[in-house]
Amino acid sequence: MKKRQKKTTLKSKLRGKEINTGSAWKGPEVDGITQSLLSKFLVCRERFRIQVIEGLKPADRFNKGLEYGNMWHICEEHFAAGNDWLQPLTQYCARLCKKYPTDQQEIVKWYNVCQIQFPVYVDFWSKHADVQSRTPLLQEENFKVPYELPSGRVVLLRGKFDSVDLIGKGKSAGIYLQENKSKGDIDEEKMRRQLESGFDLQTMMYLIALEEFHKREFVVGETSYSSFPVKGVRYNVVRRPLSGGKGSIRQKQGSKNVPAETASEFYNRLKTDYIEAEPEYFFMRWKVEVSGQDIERFKQQCFHPLLEQLCCWYDSLVIKDNFNNQSMRMLEPGWLHFRMPSGIYNPLTEGRETDYDNYLLTGNTVGLERVKNLFPELESESK
Repeated sequence: MKKRQKKTTLKSKLRGKEINTGSAWKGPEVDGITQSLLSKFLVCRERFRIQVIEGLKPADRFNKGLEYGNMWHICEEHFAAGNDWLQPLTQYCARLCKKYPTDQQEIVKWYNVCQIQFPVYVDFWSKHADVQSRTPLLQEENFKVPYELPSGRVVLLRGKFDSVDLIGKGKSAGIYLQENKSKGDIDEEKMRRQLESGFDLQTMMYLIALEEFHKREFVVGETSYSSFPVKGVRYNVVRRPLSGGKGSIRQKQGSKNVPAETASEFYNRLKTDYIEAEPEYFFMRWKVEVSGQDIERFKQQCFHPLLEQLCCWYDSLVIKDNFNNQSMRMLEPGWLHFRMPSGIYNPLTEGRETDYDNYLLTGNTVGLERVKNLFPELESESK
């Protein structure tokens, strides 16, 4: 019988090396990695380095797509908890107006859209079987989950669960991750293929994090849900009105004999004539079962190689002896090959500019700001 060799972790191999602690990010083993950062690592490693090592990111400015999604998340969170959602939404938009004073008119517009669209959404899904048999477990929950790789490294998977729910009754009940997305343009067939492929980066990474979290005692309040299996994901998509397609209307200006349409009349027309008239155009949801085999395939073909490469890449930059270090020699040949996940936005392949192009060409940091914390939105207590 062969004697089992003692596992040598990368931490022990790198002990004593001189580490550069001046970077904004302390690596996937200390600060952790999000799906968003992993996507950027895949797109361009130099642009990724500028962000995580130099700490340069695009200067903060109002983004309607991002902020409408944030507004919607606030409504979802408070409604699921059985609380009033309108007041938290109003308070959030008031803070946005203070933060972006030159964009107040745009912020008020999307606030008005959200407050008329959300009640229609609630009513539309209220009769759905999944909603009627749903027990909310986690809402807008930050997570920081330790995850061991084949090399023995332990990275921290970070993010925020939009919603984790127990769905069903009796033996058929299971735990589902819900992802809430708001989009201006929706390609239904593309999204369905992406989800059913089992290689959507965010969905699979979050399911892996949920499984790791589930291995511990999954207790909400005084009730344990550890006996219920993690079964899959519900992908919940909301089409953002006034963004092209049906419902992209304008406020009527009026004429000599016809008064102009008021803001209240405009938003009421948007609600009754478009959103309520055709809710299935604005609200879509896919429930996808994901097996343990699906998750294991994603780990082996994509997730593990990417994270092992990320760890070695980071060490090659922060360790003073650069590429001649133990970290790079531990990168096994099998980890160099991986299957590209879906859900990666790459402006470079489309010939578009990125936020770092001017800096790469000139070294000028105009339009960028230096930060010390890459995860300010995830700094509240994480599971």
